Amino acid sequence: MTIIVTGAAGFIGHALTRALMQRGEHVVGIDNLNPYYDPALKHARIADLATVDSGRFDFAELDFADHEALETALAPHKLST
Repeated sequence: MTIIVTGAAGFIGHALTRALMQRGEHVVGIDNLNPYYDPALKHARIADLATVDSGRFDFAELDFADHEALETALAPHKLST
């Protein structure tokens, strides 16, 4: 199953994504990496997720409100509704 996690670079999003990946799920993480708090911390969290299990995590830096960018980023993934 592929699961989308918005805010994947945030505290909760990172923990959720890590837990999903550890149970075997494929996760597409979305985050706009805005500067609300330290972007370096957000980048470090994304880098950490990339090391959990290769092939289980894809990341898209985009604003979830940008419908066209969201559709483009999710197009290659098999998602069910």
